[in-house]
Formats: sequence, structure tokens, C-alpha cells
Amino acid sequence: MNSEWWIVGSILVAGFLFMIPVQYRYIAALKNDPRKRGVDQETYYNKMSFQEEQLHYNTQIMFLPSTMVASWIYNWRHRKRNTTK
Repeated sequence: MNSEWWIVGSILVAGFLFMIPVQYRYIAALKNDPRKRGVDQETYYNKMSFQEEQLHYNTQIMFLPSTMVASWIYNWRHRKRNTTK
């Protein structure tokens, strides 16, 4: 019984680690989408087709822990540094 938990846990951790770069690329592509420039998030999602909106929702929700970590990494790498002293 104990070895099954280790196997399941290992698979979940591997999936989590595998999805972080995938989600990072998804977030980067979403931020650089030309349709998003100059509009707020609500308008951006309202202009999407139903199918595209569902794909975005499923991509973000199914891998929520990986999405959160990838978002943190993206924001950390693309933060605006304060150059004034």
C-alpha cells in the first residue's frame, strides 16, 4: 500500500514539474497576443469564440499549481526594475 502512494505521488510531482515550462510558454504567448494589446481582460475574453475561451479556461484550471508557479516565474523574470535611486 505504501509503495503505491509513492508511485502516485511521483507521477503527480513529475506531471507538475513537466507542466511548468508548458504553462510558462502559454502565459508568454498570451501576454504577447496582439489582440490583447490595448484592451482589458474582460473585453479580450468577450471577443474570443466559445471554443477558444473554453481552451483557455481548461488550460489554466486543469494545471492550476503549475500555472501558479509559471505565472510567478514569468512575473519575476519580466518585472520592471526601478532604475531611479
